[in-house]
Amino acid sequence: MADLRRHGLDPTHPVQWELEALEPAELQRLVLAAVDPFIDRTVLARQIAREEEQRRALAAFLDGWDAAGGGARS
Repeated sequence: MADLRRHGLDPTHPVQWELEALEPAELQRLVLAAVDPFIDRTVLARQIAREEEQRRALAAFLDGWDAAGGGARS
């Protein structure tokens, strides 16, 4: 909340144009700070690991597809 007040924002009545006036990096920092207390790190780590496995599986499939001649024809 102190960060919002530092920028002259009323934390009880956020206004979209006030947030849009912030630099993108500062807005990202404020949003991440706001949601941080609500992040379940165990669930997040599990989801990230699942997505990484899906990326590896997709990459392996595409490599096999290309090797079998399934790539785009020129």
